[in-house]
Amino acid sequence: MRFRFCISILLVAIIAGCGSKDDVMVDVNINSPDKNVLYLNRIDFNQIFKVDSVKISKGENHKRFRIKQGDEPEFYSIGTKDGKAVTILASKGERIKLTLDLNNILSYQVEGSEGSSKVKEVVLAFAKSKAKVDVLSNRYLSSDSPEEREALNKEFDAERKRIKDELTKFIWDNPMSKASIMALYLKYNDNIYVFDSSDDLLLIKMVASAWKALYPKSNYTKGMLEDIKSIEKKITNAKFQQMIQNAEMPIPDLSISDRHGKKITLSSLKGKVVLLDFFTSENTVSLLDNRELMEIYKKYKSKGFEVYQISYDSTKEAWLNYLNSSNIPWISVREEDPKKSQAAIFYNVKQIPANYLIGKDFNIIGKNLYGKELQKVLNEYLNH
Repeated sequence: MRFRFCISILLVAIIAGCGSKDDVMVDVNINSPDKNVLYLNRIDFNQIFKVDSVKISKGENHKRFRIKQGDEPEFYSIGTKDGKAVTILASKGERIKLTLDLNNILSYQVEGSEGSSKVKEVVLAFAKSKAKVDVLSNRYLSSDSPEEREALNKEFDAERKRIKDELTKFIWDNPMSKASIMALYLKYNDNIYVFDSSDDLLLIKMVASAWKALYPKSNYTKGMLEDIKSIEKKITNAKFQQMIQNAEMPIPDLSISDRHGKKITLSSLKGKVVLLDFFTSENTVSLLDNRELMEIYKKYKSKGFEVYQISYDSTKEAWLNYLNSSNIPWISVREEDPKKSQAAIFYNVKQIPANYLIGKDFNIIGKNLYGKELQKVLNEYLNH
């Protein structure tokens, strides 16, 4: 898969704007020993636009950028012609303070912008990984030993997996942030991306669908959807075939029996916001989560919220006993043999409890959301 997103670790963005209260203003405190020029660029999905530039006199340490800002948060870069730059993610109305040291660009500080703070978290995590990979690459190129090269390849694979796991957690924790798009498109070089396989499709779809729900006309939405189509053409893994064959169902469908033996399909809930919940009454955490979910369900059911809860109780009797005693108001189903659960395979569930939040167009917009976090995402999605 070849991504076209223009953000790289050396291009870390900044913003500016003012004039109206919705515009963004960025105050830059900079340590520059010589005369220089600061450039402000807006980073779109597949291209970069020059926005502004200011000259820096020797000894000068403060500059201000102003820029008009629309509803969608935008990536901007601010830096010098020699490639020393940082990236920020600005939302309208923000007043951002940026501190730059051109002798150590990754030591930058940013205040007043939640999105930019998340971008910095991604950038610093990946910078550490890239530095390690660069060392491994140099050692690989200078080595004549097949054994050493094989060992270095294994080290690279391990490091790539480590940063991939770290960024995956960030993305699941921040499904509605544009910083997650940046994380998905990070690359070590023009040919090696952190996320580049069919196994990453579910994650990419989750981010794309979240952004589509918020900003359907965004170039980032359009670009990610095009990339998803490209990935789908390459998929041979059987567990994703169902996704590809049914264009109306971008995630795996499920059809599981309820307590009365009636098959309930997940796709029958399309048009609602669905919490796909993996549960067992034999787990104390699950029971506590369900008590909390009961109040959330009452609050949001009238707004189009539904729960499709799959029981992993070891016996059917335990499941039915729980349903009888708890008066669960939502959909509860159970596979005949939870130990061989197809639902768990499709959705890569490794432990219980777990959940996915599915948007009205049946794309995943969140994972493992409980209590206040679940309510926050429901409020943002349902009230947008």
